[in-house]
Amino acid sequence: MKKHVVLVVFVAFFLLLVGQSLGAQEPTITPEENTPEKKEVLLESADRITYDSKGETFVASGQVIAIQGKNRIQCQELNFNLKDNTGVFEGNVSVTRDKTEIIATSMEGDFDEELYLFTGDVILNKEREEESGTSTIIWKTPTLTFNGETEEARSENGSEIAWKETTIKTDKAVYFPKDEEKNQLERIEMEGEILITEKERELQVGKAVYYLDSETLEAEKIIKAKFILGD
Repeated sequence: MKKHVVLVVFVAFFLLLVGQSLGAQEPTITPEENTPEKKEVLLESADRITYDSKGETFVASGQVIAIQGKNRIQCQELNFNLKDNTGVFEGNVSVTRDKTEIIATSMEGDFDEELYLFTGDVILNKEREEESGTSTIIWKTPTLTFNGETEEARSENGSEIAWKETTIKTDKAVYFPKDEEKNQLERIEMEGEILITEKERELQVGKAVYYLDSETLEAEKIIKAKFILGD
């Protein structure tokens, strides 16, 4: 009987030690580490809102102002799907984030992927900081895609871009911001029928890259170039 009791006590003690050992090996997960990044849309104002609890969607109309991440969005009507974090914005759409403003007739946004499609008389205004002050890029196009994560902007169906004394008309244009980690310079890459004018100089090419920091242009497929010489 005594041997049986001793054996039971020994087994219980052994199991306790093993349990403590296994518990020590398990990583401790804090609530912050186990909690996914919270994403939300904040509706600041609207004249009217209809919320579908079952479908997890809502429609807001009339002087709508919404905040989502870095975006402050104004429009006349907003249809938002809370399940997949996507929205369609209609009527006098204006999106501001940092020093960039995009105006359009409508916008479709995937806020998880941070991808936005603007359509209808799109105007992108981007303010740039420089040693001599500030300058603004004004980009007009029928449609524009914007990547909120990388700040890249793209248009493939005609663009007119004005900056300082330079005006660019091009079929395709892609804006890349400066990225020191990737050793990437701030630039606009263009392709198609490109017409670049600056003062009394004109350049018609089929492919070009314009570097904004150095204000230099690299062009290929030269069609015509005109440089007015000074006296």
